[in-house]
Amino acid sequence: MLTHRFFWPDAAPYATFLRVMADSLARAGHDVKVFASIPSYNNSVDSVPRLETLGSVQVTRSLVFRQEKRSTLLRLANVAIYCSQLFVHILRSRPDVVTASTYPPTVAALTTGLAARLVGARFLYHVQDIHPEVSKLSGSKLGGFPLFDILRWLDTCALRLAWRIVTLSDDMAATLRARSGRLAGRIRIINNLSLDDGKTTKPAAPQTDRFRVIFAGNLGRYQNLPLVAAGVARLFDRHPGLELMFLGSGVMERELRAIWGDHPRITFHPFVPFEEARAIIQASQLGIVSIVPGLAAVAYPSKIMTYQSLALPILGLVDPDSHIARDLEASGAGVVVRDRSESGVAEALERAITSTTLHAAARNLASRYEADTILAEWEHLMAEAR
Repeated sequence: MLTHRFFWPDAAPYATFLRVMADSLARAGHDVKVFASIPSYNNSVDSVPRLETLGSVQVTRSLVFRQEKRSTLLRLANVAIYCSQLFVHILRSRPDVVTASTYPPTVAALTTGLAARLVGARFLYHVQDIHPEVSKLSGSKLGGFPLFDILRWLDTCALRLAWRIVTLSDDMAATLRARSGRLAGRIRIINNLSLDDGKTTKPAAPQTDRFRVIFAGNLGRYQNLPLVAAGVARLFDRHPGLELMFLGSGVMERELRAIWGDHPRITFHPFVPFEEARAIIQASQLGIVSIVPGLAAVAYPSKIMTYQSLALPILGLVDPDSHIARDLEASGAGVVVRDRSESGVAEALERAITSTTLHAAARNLASRYEADTILAEWEHLMAEAR
Protein backbone atom coordinates (compact mmCIF):
# COMPACT_ATOMS: atom_id res chain seq x y z
CA MET A 1 0.00 0.00 0.00
CA LEU A 2 1.38 3.37 -1.12
CA THR A 3 0.05 6.38 0.79
CA HIS A 4 0.30 10.14 0.44
CA ARG A 5 -1.99 13.16 0.72
CA PHE A 6 -1.74 13.70 -3.04
CA PHE A 7 -2.07 11.20 -5.89
CA TRP A 8 -2.51 11.45 -9.64
CA PRO A 9 -4.24 13.28 -11.32
CA ASP A 10 -3.50 15.85 -8.62
CA ALA A 11 -0.79 18.30 -9.68
CA ALA A 12 1.66 17.81 -6.78
CA PRO A 13 5.02 16.36 -7.91
CA TYR A 14 4.74 13.38 -5.54
CA ALA A 15 1.31 12.59 -6.96
CA THR A 16 2.84 11.84 -10.35
CA PHE A 17 5.76 9.95 -8.81
CA LEU A 18 3.40 7.70 -6.84
CA ARG A 19 1.35 6.88 -9.96
CA VAL A 20 4.46 5.86 -11.89
CA MET A 21 5.77 3.76 -8.99
CA ALA A 22 2.40 2.10 -8.40
CA ASP A 23 2.16 1.07 -12.06
CA SER A 24 5.74 -0.20 -12.04
CA LEU A 25 5.26 -2.33 -8.93
CA ALA A 26 2.00 -3.71 -10.30
CA ARG A 27 3.72 -4.74 -13.53
CA ALA A 28 6.33 -6.50 -11.41
CA GLY A 29 3.61 -8.69 -9.91
CA HIS A 30 2.80 -6.88 -6.65
CA ASP A 31 -0.77 -6.38 -5.45
CA VAL A 32 -0.72 -2.58 -5.24
CA LYS A 33 -3.16 -0.32 -3.47
CA VAL A 34 -3.00 3.45 -3.02
CA PHE A 35 -4.52 5.60 -0.29
CA ALA A 36 -4.61 9.37 -0.79
CA SER A 37 -7.04 12.28 -0.55
CA ILE A 38 -9.26 13.75 -3.22
CA PRO A 39 -7.39 16.20 -5.51
CA SER A 40 -6.76 19.44 -3.65
CA TYR A 41 -3.27 20.65 -4.65
CA ASN A 42 -3.75 24.13 -6.14
CA ASN A 43 -7.33 23.00 -6.91
CA SER A 44 -6.14 22.32 -10.45
CA VAL A 45 -8.07 19.04 -10.87
CA ASP A 46 -11.82 18.50 -10.90
CA SER A 47 -13.42 15.79 -8.79
CA VAL A 48 -12.48 12.14 -9.35
CA PRO A 49 -14.00 8.94 -7.92
CA ARG A 50 -13.18 8.16 -4.30
CA LEU A 51 -12.81 4.51 -5.27
CA GLU A 52 -11.38 3.45 -8.62
CA THR A 53 -9.05 1.01 -10.31
CA LEU A 54 -6.30 2.40 -12.55
CA GLY A 55 -4.96 -0.50 -14.56
CA SER A 56 -4.48 -3.05 -11.80
CA VAL A 57 -3.92 -0.48 -9.03
CA GLN A 58 -6.76 0.08 -6.55
CA VAL A 59 -7.09 3.68 -5.38
CA THR A 60 -8.98 4.91 -2.32
CA ARG A 61 -9.31 8.64 -1.67
CA SER A 62 -10.38 10.36 1.54
CA LEU A 63 -12.53 13.47 1.57
CA VAL A 64 -10.78 16.72 2.55
CA PHE A 65 -11.51 20.42 2.22
CA ARG A 66 -10.39 21.69 -1.19
CA GLN A 67 -9.72 25.33 -0.31
CA GLU A 68 -7.20 24.62 2.47
CA LYS A 69 -4.67 27.28 1.39
CA ARG A 70 -7.13 29.96 2.39
CA SER A 71 -7.03 29.04 6.06
CA THR A 72 -4.61 27.55 8.57
CA LEU A 73 -7.58 25.95 10.33
CA LEU A 74 -8.61 24.19 7.13
CA ARG A 75 -5.06 22.90 6.64
CA LEU A 76 -4.99 21.53 10.18
CA ALA A 77 -8.44 20.02 9.70
CA ASN A 78 -7.28 18.28 6.52
CA VAL A 79 -4.27 16.83 8.34
CA ALA A 80 -6.55 15.42 11.04
CA ILE A 81 -9.10 14.10 8.54
CA TYR A 82 -6.53 12.48 6.26
CA CYS A 83 -4.44 10.89 9.02
CA SER A 84 -7.44 9.49 10.92
CA GLN A 85 -8.85 7.91 7.76
CA LEU A 86 -5.39 6.64 6.81
CA PHE A 87 -5.03 4.94 10.21
CA VAL A 88 -8.40 3.21 9.94
CA HIS A 89 -7.79 2.20 6.31
CA ILE A 90 -4.50 0.47 7.19
CA LEU A 91 -6.19 -1.41 10.05
CA ARG A 92 -8.94 -2.59 7.71
CA SER A 93 -6.74 -3.43 4.72
CA ARG A 94 -3.88 -5.13 6.64
CA PRO A 95 -1.22 -4.68 3.93
CA ASP A 96 2.11 -6.52 3.96
CA VAL A 97 4.07 -3.32 3.29
CA VAL A 98 2.81 0.25 3.67
CA THR A 99 4.62 3.44 2.72
CA ALA A 100 4.36 7.04 3.84
CA SER A 101 6.25 10.16 2.87
CA THR A 102 6.93 13.42 4.65
CA TYR A 103 3.63 15.16 3.95
CA PRO A 104 1.86 15.98 6.16
CA PRO A 105 5.20 16.31 7.97
CA THR A 106 5.89 13.81 10.77
CA VAL A 107 2.23 12.98 11.49
CA ALA A 108 1.63 11.02 8.28
CA ALA A 109 4.65 8.81 8.94
CA LEU A 110 3.86 8.38 12.62
CA THR A 111 0.23 7.51 11.85
CA THR A 112 1.30 4.98 9.22
CA GLY A 113 4.03 3.48 11.38
CA LEU A 114 1.74 2.96 14.37
CA ALA A 115 -1.02 1.42 12.26
CA ALA A 116 1.51 -0.83 10.52
CA ARG A 117 2.83 -2.01 13.88
CA LEU A 118 -0.71 -2.93 15.01
CA VAL A 119 -1.40 -5.11 11.94
CA GLY A 120 2.11 -6.57 11.61
CA ALA A 121 2.88 -4.74 8.36
CA ARG A 122 6.30 -3.47 7.32
CA PHE A 123 6.45 0.31 7.24
CA LEU A 124 8.60 2.06 4.65
CA TYR A 125 9.29 5.73 5.40
CA HIS A 126 10.07 7.71 2.23
CA VAL A 127 11.93 10.74 3.60
CA GLN A 128 11.66 13.51 1.01
CA ASP A 129 12.49 16.22 3.55
CA ILE A 130 13.77 15.82 7.09
CA HIS A 131 11.40 17.48 9.51
CA PRO A 132 11.32 19.56 11.60
CA GLU A 133 14.81 20.68 10.52
CA VAL A 134 13.41 21.89 7.18
CA SER A 135 10.83 23.96 9.04
CA LYS A 136 13.52 25.53 11.21
CA LEU A 137 15.73 26.45 8.25
CA SER A 138 12.80 27.86 6.28
CA GLY A 139 11.63 30.03 9.17
CA SER A 140 8.39 28.15 9.78
CA LYS A 141 6.71 28.32 13.19
CA LEU A 142 7.00 24.53 13.37
CA GLY A 143 10.75 24.99 13.66
CA GLY A 144 10.56 27.16 16.78
CA PHE A 145 10.76 26.27 20.46
CA PRO A 146 9.16 24.14 21.88
CA LEU A 147 7.56 22.61 18.78
CA PHE A 148 10.92 21.78 17.20
CA ASP A 149 12.00 19.46 20.01
CA ILE A 150 8.58 17.80 20.22
CA LEU A 151 8.31 17.23 16.47
CA ARG A 152 11.90 15.99 16.22
CA TRP A 153 11.21 13.43 18.93
CA LEU A 154 7.99 12.32 17.21
CA ASP A 155 9.71 12.05 13.84
CA THR A 156 12.51 9.99 15.39
CA CYS A 157 9.82 7.67 16.78
CA ALA A 158 8.42 7.31 13.25
CA LEU A 159 11.89 6.54 11.90
CA ARG A 160 12.38 3.84 14.54
CA LEU A 161 9.06 2.24 13.53
CA ALA A 162 10.28 1.95 9.94
CA TRP A 163 11.40 -1.32 8.38
CA ARG A 164 13.20 0.63 5.66
CA ILE A 165 13.94 4.36 5.28
CA VAL A 166 14.41 5.71 1.76
CA THR A 167 15.98 9.14 1.36
CA LEU A 168 17.51 11.14 -1.47
CA SER A 169 21.19 11.88 -0.82
CA ASP A 170 24.27 11.00 1.20
CA ASP A 171 23.86 14.26 3.13
CA MET A 172 20.30 13.39 4.16
CA ALA A 173 21.30 9.85 5.10
CA ALA A 174 24.05 11.22 7.34
CA THR A 175 21.55 13.54 9.05
CA LEU A 176 19.22 10.61 9.74
CA ARG A 177 22.03 8.45 11.10
CA ALA A 178 22.94 11.30 13.45
CA ARG A 179 19.42 11.08 14.91
CA SER A 180 19.94 7.47 15.98
CA GLY A 181 22.67 4.96 15.28
CA ARG A 182 20.00 2.23 15.21
CA LEU A 183 18.75 3.56 11.86
CA ALA A 184 21.94 3.01 9.85
CA GLY A 185 21.15 -0.46 8.51
CA ARG A 186 17.63 0.53 7.45
CA ILE A 187 18.53 3.52 5.26
CA ARG A 188 18.58 3.29 1.46
CA ILE A 189 19.37 6.13 -0.97
CA ILE A 190 17.10 6.22 -4.03
CA ASN A 191 16.65 9.51 -5.83
CA ASN A 192 13.33 10.65 -7.21
CA LEU A 193 12.06 10.29 -10.72
CA SER A 194 11.92 13.43 -12.77
CA LEU A 195 8.44 14.83 -13.34
CA ASP A 196 8.09 13.45 -16.86
CA ASP A 197 5.77 10.57 -16.01
CA GLY A 198 8.63 8.17 -16.59
CA LYS A 199 8.91 9.09 -20.27
CA THR A 200 12.16 10.06 -21.90
CA THR A 201 12.27 13.41 -23.63
CA LYS A 202 14.47 14.45 -26.51
CA PRO A 203 16.67 17.35 -25.39
CA ALA A 204 15.87 20.63 -27.11
CA ALA A 205 18.54 22.19 -29.30
CA PRO A 206 20.09 25.26 -27.68
CA GLN A 207 19.16 28.65 -29.12
CA THR A 208 21.98 31.01 -29.93
CA ASP A 209 20.03 34.28 -29.95
CA ARG A 210 19.34 34.35 -26.21
CA PHE A 211 20.29 32.71 -22.93
CA ARG A 212 17.31 32.10 -20.66
CA VAL A 213 17.98 31.30 -17.01
CA ILE A 214 14.94 29.74 -15.31
CA PHE A 215 13.84 29.07 -11.77
CA ALA A 216 10.95 26.59 -11.87
CA GLY A 217 8.94 25.75 -8.78
CA ASN A 218 7.78 27.26 -5.53
CA LEU A 219 8.90 30.86 -5.04
CA GLY A 220 9.58 30.32 -1.35
CA ARG A 221 11.31 32.20 1.44
CA TYR A 222 14.26 29.83 1.80
CA GLN A 223 15.52 29.94 -1.79
CA ASN A 224 17.42 33.25 -1.85
CA LEU A 225 15.46 34.39 -4.90
CA PRO A 226 16.01 38.15 -4.44
CA LEU A 227 19.74 37.45 -4.29
CA VAL A 228 19.54 35.24 -7.39
CA ALA A 229 17.66 37.90 -9.35
CA ALA A 230 20.08 40.66 -8.35
CA GLY A 231 23.07 38.50 -9.27
CA VAL A 232 21.67 37.61 -12.69
CA ALA A 233 20.78 41.26 -13.33
CA ARG A 234 24.43 42.24 -12.92
CA LEU A 235 25.19 40.56 -16.25
CA PHE A 236 22.38 42.07 -18.32
CA ASP A 237 24.59 44.84 -19.73
CA ARG A 238 27.39 42.42 -20.62
CA HIS A 239 25.10 39.81 -22.23
CA PRO A 240 22.27 41.34 -24.30
CA GLY A 241 20.60 37.95 -24.83
CA LEU A 242 20.44 37.06 -21.13
CA GLU A 243 17.01 36.83 -19.51
CA LEU A 244 15.59 35.43 -16.26
CA MET A 245 12.25 33.65 -15.82
CA PHE A 246 10.44 32.66 -12.63
CA LEU A 247 8.05 29.80 -13.39
CA GLY A 248 5.67 29.17 -10.51
CA SER A 249 4.22 30.98 -7.54
CA GLY A 250 4.79 31.37 -3.81
CA VAL A 251 5.11 33.72 -0.90
CA MET A 252 8.06 35.59 -2.43
CA GLU A 253 6.32 36.37 -5.70
CA ARG A 254 4.91 39.69 -4.53
CA GLU A 255 8.29 40.93 -3.31
CA LEU A 256 10.05 39.80 -6.48
CA ARG A 257 7.44 41.47 -8.68
CA ALA A 258 7.69 44.68 -6.68
CA ILE A 259 11.41 44.87 -7.47
CA TRP A 260 11.63 43.30 -10.92
CA GLY A 261 8.09 43.19 -12.29
CA ASP A 262 8.71 45.99 -14.81
CA HIS A 263 12.12 44.81 -15.97
CA PRO A 264 12.01 43.81 -19.66
CA ARG A 265 14.33 40.84 -19.19
CA ILE A 266 12.85 39.34 -16.03
CA THR A 267 9.55 37.57 -16.56
CA PHE A 268 7.06 35.78 -14.31
CA HIS A 269 5.07 32.79 -15.52
CA PRO A 270 2.25 31.34 -13.37
CA PHE A 271 2.05 27.75 -12.17
CA VAL A 272 1.09 25.37 -15.01
CA PRO A 273 0.72 21.56 -15.31
CA PHE A 274 4.00 19.80 -15.90
CA GLU A 275 3.30 19.05 -19.56
CA GLU A 276 3.32 22.80 -20.19
CA ALA A 277 6.15 23.52 -17.77
CA ARG A 278 8.37 20.91 -19.41
CA ALA A 279 8.29 22.73 -22.75
CA ILE A 280 9.18 26.03 -21.05
CA ILE A 281 12.05 24.45 -19.12
CA GLN A 282 13.36 22.69 -22.22
CA ALA A 283 13.45 25.97 -24.10
CA SER A 284 15.76 27.46 -21.45
CA GLN A 285 19.56 27.31 -21.30
CA LEU A 286 20.22 27.12 -17.54
CA GLY A 287 18.14 25.98 -14.56
CA ILE A 288 18.54 27.49 -11.09
CA VAL A 289 18.63 25.42 -7.91
CA SER A 290 18.85 27.70 -4.89
CA ILE A 291 18.47 26.77 -1.21
CA VAL A 292 19.52 28.36 2.06
CA PRO A 293 22.71 27.21 3.83
CA GLY A 294 22.29 23.89 5.63
CA LEU A 295 19.18 22.82 3.72
CA ALA A 296 21.06 20.29 1.56
CA ALA A 297 21.53 18.17 4.70
CA VAL A 298 17.76 17.80 5.16
CA ALA A 299 16.28 18.15 1.66
CA TYR A 300 17.04 17.43 -2.00
CA PRO A 301 15.27 19.68 -4.53
CA SER A 302 13.26 17.53 -6.94
CA LYS A 303 13.85 20.06 -9.71
CA ILE A 304 17.44 18.76 -10.00
CA MET A 305 16.21 15.48 -11.50
CA THR A 306 13.76 17.33 -13.73
CA TYR A 307 16.44 19.65 -15.09
CA GLN A 308 18.89 16.78 -15.60
CA SER A 309 16.38 14.59 -17.42
CA LEU A 310 15.72 17.49 -19.81
CA ALA A 311 19.47 18.03 -20.45
CA LEU A 312 19.38 21.44 -18.78
CA PRO A 313 22.62 22.57 -17.09
CA ILE A 314 22.24 23.79 -13.51
CA LEU A 315 23.39 26.87 -11.63
CA GLY A 316 23.54 25.73 -7.99
CA LEU A 317 23.35 28.15 -5.10
CA VAL A 318 23.90 25.41 -2.52
CA ASP A 319 26.41 24.52 0.20
CA PRO A 320 29.71 24.09 -1.70
CA ASP A 321 30.62 20.97 0.33
CA SER A 322 27.22 19.30 -0.09
CA HIS A 323 26.40 16.14 -2.00
CA ILE A 324 24.47 18.28 -4.51
CA ALA A 325 27.48 20.50 -5.23
CA ARG A 326 29.84 17.54 -5.57
CA ASP A 327 27.50 15.83 -8.03
CA LEU A 328 27.03 18.94 -10.16
CA GLU A 329 30.75 19.54 -10.45
CA ALA A 330 31.68 15.87 -10.97
CA SER A 331 29.23 15.53 -13.87
CA GLY A 332 30.37 18.78 -15.49
CA ALA A 333 26.70 19.58 -16.05
CA GLY A 334 26.46 22.30 -13.43
CA VAL A 335 28.17 25.34 -11.95
CA VAL A 336 28.21 25.95 -8.20
CA VAL A 337 28.08 29.44 -6.67
CA ARG A 338 31.07 29.61 -4.32
CA ASP A 339 30.37 33.02 -2.78
CA ARG A 340 26.80 33.56 -1.58
CA SER A 341 26.53 37.15 -2.79
CA GLU A 342 25.31 39.05 -5.85
CA SER A 343 28.83 39.11 -7.28
CA GLY A 344 29.21 35.39 -6.50
CA VAL A 345 26.03 34.57 -8.42
CA ALA A 346 27.14 36.75 -11.32
CA GLU A 347 30.60 35.13 -11.42
CA ALA A 348 29.16 31.61 -11.48
CA LEU A 349 26.63 32.60 -14.13
CA GLU A 350 29.41 34.08 -16.26
CA ARG A 351 31.23 30.75 -16.10
CA ALA A 352 28.07 28.97 -17.20
CA ILE A 353 27.38 31.34 -20.09
CA THR A 354 30.92 31.15 -21.45
CA SER A 355 31.46 27.43 -20.88
CA THR A 356 32.07 25.38 -24.01
CA THR A 357 31.38 22.02 -22.33
CA LEU A 358 28.45 22.63 -19.97
CA HIS A 359 25.63 21.86 -22.40
CA ALA A 360 27.38 18.84 -23.88
CA ALA A 361 27.85 17.42 -20.37
CA ALA A 362 24.18 18.03 -19.59
CA ARG A 363 23.11 16.24 -22.77
CA ASN A 364 25.40 13.35 -21.93
CA LEU A 365 23.91 13.14 -18.44
CA ALA A 366 20.39 13.15 -19.88
CA SER A 367 21.28 10.34 -22.29
CA ARG A 368 22.29 8.19 -19.32
CA TYR A 369 19.16 9.01 -17.35
CA GLU A 370 16.73 6.10 -17.25
CA ALA A 371 13.58 6.10 -15.15
CA ASP A 372 13.63 2.30 -15.31
CA THR A 373 16.83 2.29 -13.27
CA ILE A 374 15.19 4.09 -10.35
CA LEU A 375 12.03 1.99 -10.58
CA ALA A 376 14.18 -1.15 -10.57
CA GLU A 377 15.74 0.01 -7.30
CA TRP A 378 12.27 0.30 -5.77
CA GLU A 379 11.33 -3.15 -7.05
CA HIS A 380 14.52 -4.60 -5.55
CA LEU A 381 13.70 -2.90 -2.24
CA MET A 382 10.15 -4.24 -2.17
CA ALA A 383 11.50 -7.69 -2.95
CA GLU A 384 13.37 -7.56 0.38
CA ALA A 385 10.00 -7.72 2.14
CA ARG A 386 9.10 -11.11 0.64
